[in-house]
Amino acid sequence: MSLHLVFSWLEPVLLVSGLLMVLVAYMQYVRRTRDLWAVVKFWERRLTMTGREFAWQRSGILVLLLGVLVRYLLILQVL
Repeated sequence: MSLHLVFSWLEPVLLVSGLLMVLVAYMQYVRRTRDLWAVVKFWERRLTMTGREFAWQRSGILVLLLGVLVRYLLILQVL
């Protein structure tokens, strides 16, 4: 199995799982506060997330960035 094939498979897994992790954080926030508009208008800084929600959000963003990095490496044919 080639490294390119492994990373071609890994890229969508990272992107989808990262997106799901961020969505879990926001669903937890909305369930706790009943404030959907704070998520919709995230640029207004109304989100006061708990430590657990914040960890889910940051972990999801990190996994998304890893997926984007793998995608760029595949496009540049480094792998």
